[in-house]
Amino acid sequence: MLEGFICLDGHQIKLRDCFKECRLGHRCMTSPSLKLISGGRRWAGVASTTQLLNGTMEEFLKITKPYYVDPDKRAFMLQGIKHHRSLEQAAKELGLASEIPLSIDRDIFDLLVWEHGKLGLIDYKYWGSYRVAKALGIIQVGRQPDPSGTRYKSSGKWGKAGSPKMIPIWEQDLNKIDNWEAEYQLNRYRVMIKEVANIDVAWMELQVTVRDGGLYIATDRGVFRNTYNIPIPVLPDEGIKQYFGIKNMNLMEALEKGEWNTPCSVDESWEGMKCKRWCDVWEWCPQGLSLHIGG
Repeated sequence: MLEGFICLDGHQIKLRDCFKECRLGHRCMTSPSLKLISGGRRWAGVASTTQLLNGTMEEFLKITKPYYVDPDKRAFMLQGIKHHRSLEQAAKELGLASEIPLSIDRDIFDLLVWEHGKLGLIDYKYWGSYRVAKALGIIQVGRQPDPSGTRYKSSGKWGKAGSPKMIPIWEQDLNKIDNWEAEYQLNRYRVMIKEVANIDVAWMELQVTVRDGGLYIATDRGVFRNTYNIPIPVLPDEGIKQYFGIKNMNLMEALEKGEWNTPCSVDESWEGMKCKRWCDVWEWCPQGLSLHIGG
């Protein structure tokens, strides 16, 4: 469970002590901001869809081990929370079904809409351009002269001085789409809506706001818009039930035995990138320690 924060000087402080008083004399963020980014599910005995999408090792360690996080690395959560709350309020003003819990551990879908005679499920995401590019299957297929006519002012590995500046050519390759987490998430919500309310959802999509949209880092990945609507395919019900059933069984077994030895899969760990940069409990995990020590 989240025990506290890592201060600017690298020292750790428990949440309750941080909220009471800043040990450095001046807060890195306001106390309400820190309170918001410290929020999370307390284990209540029922795994959520999000927990089951993560690796069993990661969730087991989050539930059973104390860990500390750097507030600066969670700062994007503030905008994400505001993003969801603002859209939820707008949906209520329009009389649309939104932010409705499907289980006792708050599995929540964002929006149900009726369009073209069919009921659809929409989920809001606030992602960085790296994840957006993967979800869209955007790849670089070549380079071309900049349409603006810009030329290089100096020579280098990019080209000779006076030659046309070259820019990447981006295309969407449907075979390169990597969006399995969202696909499994929304399909489980679809199945749960059917089971809980006997309502059939005919189509699903993500409405993604690009966190770094408009910046060079985004356009350099082929992400040129600030928002994207990404369709989600309907996956077989039985496959969804089986996947989440196995993941739930594994997590419950780990908690019952008090140990788990199987590391997160390649997909769950984002080919190790999550272990290196975004896993909060890597210090408790053999695979996380190995990747950090090994560079």
